[in-house]
Amino acid sequence: MRSVRYFAISALLAWGMTLLPVPFTSAVSAKALPEWIDEDNLSRHMEHLARLPRPPATETEFAAGAYVEETLRSYGYQTSLQPFYYYAYRKPSTLTFQVEGSTQSWNPSGLAFGPNGVATAPIVDSGQGTATDFENGKARGNIAFVKRGSITFAEKVRQAAAAGAVAVIIWNDRESEWKGTLVEPLDMSVPVIALSKEQGLLLQKQLQANQQVKATVKVEGSYSSKETSSNFVATRKPAGGGTGQIVMVTAHHDSTPSSPGANYGAAGLAVMLELARTLAERPIDTEIRFVSFGAVSAGEKGPRAYVSSLTKEEKEKIIAAYSLDGVGSQDAKELLVTTVQRTKNLPVQLAEKAGARFSTAVEDQVSGFREDRVFAQADIPSAIITRPPVNHLRNNPDDTAEKISLEQLTKTAQMMFAAVTQITDSSTSAYPIVKERYTVQRAVEEEEI
Repeated sequence: MRSVRYFAISALLAWGMTLLPVPFTSAVSAKALPEWIDEDNLSRHMEHLARLPRPPATETEFAAGAYVEETLRSYGYQTSLQPFYYYAYRKPSTLTFQVEGSTQSWNPSGLAFGPNGVATAPIVDSGQGTATDFENGKARGNIAFVKRGSITFAEKVRQAAAAGAVAVIIWNDRESEWKGTLVEPLDMSVPVIALSKEQGLLLQKQLQANQQVKATVKVEGSYSSKETSSNFVATRKPAGGGTGQIVMVTAHHDSTPSSPGANYGAAGLAVMLELARTLAERPIDTEIRFVSFGAVSAGEKGPRAYVSSLTKEEKEKIIAAYSLDGVGSQDAKELLVTTVQRTKNLPVQLAEKAGARFSTAVEDQVSGFREDRVFAQADIPSAIITRPPVNHLRNNPDDTAEKISLEQLTKTAQMMFAAVTQITDSSTSAYPIVKERYTVQRAVEEEEI
């Protein structure tokens, strides 16, 4: 850990990030504090964080996270570094499926983390690819044809490989499109492709009508790598135990390789840091956690790693988790709050009371990866704070600090202060913890089963 800290400090110096802590006067009244958002702080944070792209698992991403941690530590928070690893995948350059003696044009798709390979063999129907479906031994030396459902894609491929199949074809049993993934490279695997429901039914008919259908599956040029990123966590606990509850505010310090991520990434961090400063010495009766996530643009890797690290007891204590993203564009309109469930949970209610507007329509516009969705999947009350136009300049080289409005950032910080202090202020009563089950079909399940 000592070497990691050394690297963090070195990265900060290399990136030219000089911390300038702002004195906090504890005599400032509660009423004055929401007005006391320092635009110079917001501007300085934006300048540091949005000067370069911060792709996941790079030095610039780590340096941005280290800057966030050092800033939070300078305000008196207890900070910690949470390294995690994940797998990255490059799609194959060649992906083909050909049936001997057939003029049918096939349009296969790949599954993330599927291996390279070429296999020519007869196709055998292997049901849904469960262990029971392979007990007859017919898949050995052949291409296993399996239907989506029942078990994960990864388990289907493992079972096929264990049964001696030389390749796998997984066909969709639903009309909707899908993004198949094996989640990570498998220790036991064979080349795998996916077919749509229409083409899967067509191939099934051919198998039923003929004794043998021979085909070639080719997957070439894919690449998997193991990457390392980090989350940075800051905590302030109340004296004497308090309510035993936790409120969280999160943002992410990564961006896509092509964008400096000023609005999508840095703006949320700037607000989070200024909010942390204003709360640093206020009396509280509820634990406050600020988390800066890494590798969100790589598939919500940071949020997933963080939620996985939480104990059951910790999850039960989190009464509200706010995600900040896309809050500072000069073209932005009103400040909105929404949830993946499209319902008014406690975070939404408090944000509304503080001045944000709840919108279900914006939920349809918030594309890309989101940390609040990961919290929702863990049944943690969560919401995203953002401003329309929601996808304006997302992942764009023009998403620069020059296009950020300090006024928008200030208003967001004021709203967040009002929302969070409704929970943390010792003069307010504790809210009952209400866990809302994640009723929307989980994205991870849609991609894996």
